[in-house]
Amino acid sequence: MSKYLTILVIGTQFLLACASTQKEGAVSANLETQVRAEIKGIDQQLSDISPDDKRRSELLLQKSKLFLKIESFKEASLVLRELQNSKEGRNLQHLDHYLGSAYLGINDYDNAIVHFRKSDNVDRDFESVTRKKMWAKAYFEDEKYGQALGILGRASREKNFEKDLFYYETVVVSFYRIKEYKRCQLVLEEGLQKFPESLVLKETSEKVNQVLQR
Repeated sequence: MSKYLTILVIGTQFLLACASTQKEGAVSANLETQVRAEIKGIDQQLSDISPDDKRRSELLLQKSKLFLKIESFKEASLVLRELQNSKEGRNLQHLDHYLGSAYLGINDYDNAIVHFRKSDNVDRDFESVTRKKMWAKAYFEDEKYGQALGILGRASREKNFEKDLFYYETVVVSFYRIKEYKRCQLVLEEGLQKFPESLVLKETSEKVNQVLQR
């Protein structure tokens, strides 16, 4: 269902330009070079300490966040799984949030949903709106439209939530897919006022009007 979503850019520490392991030009060559150099430095530090050193888990977490920053989701997931399976990693803050982000990036929606749910339970105040948008995206891409709508409904009640293009396109297409055409039309009217250039909203509006005129 990726064709129904425009590029989603969320998060304060990394970009999820699209749920794909392929680069879409969202990460500049300069940024990737800089980040890869930082990762190389971390690898050097890791090689200089023992496997039992307490600094190891923090260095691995830092490394995974750098991979997320340049959208190297597969590499991030490998590092995060290593942390998840370690004794020290179980006590790291925000680990489920980052695991969900990495799994979303490699299109593993089931695991993304599991970890966003865990993060919401144990880490509720950390990047709450960001997490819910990514969580909703995972549900949407997995064609679980009712759940995506539920998560976005919860997110929309938070003070710093913004009804952006991602919100409108996801809600509109989800309502259309579950055949809630009148509710879809109401959101479409609001969305098109804010984002009249959106092809997703325009095309869905035409489809909804055809259905309601029958």
